[in-house]
Amino acid sequence: MTHPTDQTDLTQRRSAARRTALWFGLAAIAVYVGFIALGVLNQ
Repeated sequence: MTHPTDQTDLTQRRSAARRTALWFGLAAIAVYVGFIALGVLNQ
């Protein structure tokens, strides 16, 4: 069985993983929008 401290550790790890995934997703969107903007401005 999992102990309460193990559950807390798992919750913190999931929160950190979710935060990291969110930052990577935002960076990917920023790069995507940047390339679109460069394409539009270079016409």
